[in-house]
Amino acid sequence: MADFPSFARPPTPQTLLHRLPDKPSESSDSSRKPSKYIVIIIGSTGAAGKVAISRSTADALSCPLCIADSKHDSAAKAAIVGAPEPNEARYQRMWLSKMTRTGLLFPDESRPANDAFSGFGGTSSTSTSRRGSASSIDSSSSNPWPSSQHPPPSASTSGGNAVSATPESERLRSANPVLMVLTHPKLETWHKRAIRTAVGDYSVGVIFVPLESEEDEEEEDLPVLRPLDPRTMTSFSMASFGTFATKARGWGNLDEEMKLRIDTDADIAGKTAEIIEGVREVIGIDQ
Repeated sequence: MADFPSFARPPTPQTLLHRLPDKPSESSDSSRKPSKYIVIIIGSTGAAGKVAISRSTADALSCPLCIADSKHDSAAKAAIVGAPEPNEARYQRMWLSKMTRTGLLFPDESRPANDAFSGFGGTSSTSTSRRGSASSIDSSSSNPWPSSQHPPPSASTSGGNAVSATPESERLRSANPVLMVLTHPKLETWHKRAIRTAVGDYSVGVIFVPLESEEDEEEEDLPVLRPLDPRTMTSFSMASFGTFATKARGWGNLDEEMKLRIDTDADIAGKTAEIIEGVREVIGIDQ
């Protein structure tokens, strides 16, 4: 009887639990530098090429992609229920909870479910089902990893399975300053403020990238111009073409809103190239 080659059985995928980390101590630096960044690409469902742009951006930045429009929508709706004014704190808690459950926001805090207990009658070694801590599995992320990327070793896939980590993949993931790329619909000012506060407490910066013109917001931001000398006019013109036109490379910080203004009339390839270069400019990373 012929001998058949034996194949090693692959490791059994483990369900992961995700939780919030402890907040880092306050930095005394007046301009706090984020330890990690997330990129939020903002556009309506009708924005041409929104997912394609997001996927290409995530590929170029070597990070996961999360389609997060529904996470924003449900949190935003809950924030306006039963109150004359939007409940910003409620939105902040829900948004952070939903994003933590993806396993992408705090990948170092994800643990196999069977590690949460020391045995019958034992004590739990991790915080599990606290409301708002988001320790359960989120299976609603749509295609969270770019096609050319493998999922981070400590984050769950859409089915809640873990991927075996290698020392090299773990090193690259830990060294990558960009945690993930998110898609969101149009955000109001208080939405942005809540998101920045939610992740800023954990030293994570947010780079907002609107794919469509924000005429109303830009008109409010423009100063009232009275007779100006040529030098002032030149300075104003430079500032109107980008938020980082006059800033040093790597200026990103937690104390001001980081927003890229791109050419909204450009094609998909042009918008993608602008976003990638803009993010690298803000963070201060090379190719």
